[in-house]
Amino acid sequence: MRALLTSFGLRILSALCVLCAAIAIPTDARSYVRTRTKASCLPLRWAQTCIFLQPDAELARDDMAADAVTAAIQGAIQSWNDRLDPSSFLRLYYLAPSESREVSQTDRLGSIKFRFDRWCRPAKDANSSPICFDPAATAVTTVTFLNKPTEPDLDGQIVDTDIDLNAVGFRFVDGTQTLPSGEKRPVVDLWNVLTHELGHVQGLDHTCNLDFGSQPACMTDDKGDPVPSCTELDTMRRTSQSAETAFEAAMYPTSVAGDYSRRIPTSDDLAGVIVSHPASSDPQSCKIPTVVSGCHAVSQGETLRGSTHVWALLGMLCLPILFLARQRRKTSRHPKPFCFRDTL
Repeated sequence: MRALLTSFGLRILSALCVLCAAIAIPTDARSYVRTRTKASCLPLRWAQTCIFLQPDAELARDDMAADAVTAAIQGAIQSWNDRLDPSSFLRLYYLAPSESREVSQTDRLGSIKFRFDRWCRPAKDANSSPICFDPAATAVTTVTFLNKPTEPDLDGQIVDTDIDLNAVGFRFVDGTQTLPSGEKRPVVDLWNVLTHELGHVQGLDHTCNLDFGSQPACMTDDKGDPVPSCTELDTMRRTSQSAETAFEAAMYPTSVAGDYSRRIPTSDDLAGVIVSHPASSDPQSCKIPTVVSGCHAVSQGETLRGSTHVWALLGMLCLPILFLARQRRKTSRHPKPFCFRDTL
């Protein structure tokens, strides 16, 4: 989950919870890490109340029944919403699938798309190439944010997110049910994966460093300590409660096949979102993206909060934007190293 260079001044960074609803930020939390900008090292954050998420109409094809897929997506959304409210202003909203279309980093819609035939995003046109992801990653979350180091009010603002799911290399399942036999692809619990990816959507990074690619020198945990490698963290777990807490977090970057133990964000995962998006700072900005105008947003029966303010920053073409892709690996708690490539 680290930086990859692109053209037009853009940078793609490729890398690949269970308390009461009214949760406060724990004073002893030390197991969350916030994603930061490369230049100014500011934590990424949203400047709007609502994040809209919509699965592609193809869903998981024959791997999972459509109702099981939508239940997993809504379950992951609810696992965050129920525990962030009322401490954080951020709210995730589910939009029912309506059609099959390619993801876009400029439509302000959080697309959720399964990739079946090739673990790549197709070329945008005849002059571009497909963007392919590491085959060991079960999912990639792309977070698009403003890169304005000289303008702190804008720098690091998230403007779009998308989630790609690797159905080429993995079989998505409900891990609480009997796992399929004879499946050549490793099986992974869809809800478990999505809870992790939604943490990235809200600006969280991994609780340990997978040791691949570069990260900002200022990348630290909430106490200001350097983020340990996952190998170091696994060793520290034997003697450190904080290391064990980081391991148990939804934002720990690896898992075992079929594991569903991280469907719920921990108190530290939640604290990482709350500190950047406290309820007292609610911008009261909530508008369904125009690409899906007319769709009904569902967030556990609640009406949308905030105004119909049109957030038009993306229309200002002079603003540099960075793309952050987070590759999620869930095949083993001791994964083999994998590399990140520059994508042009």
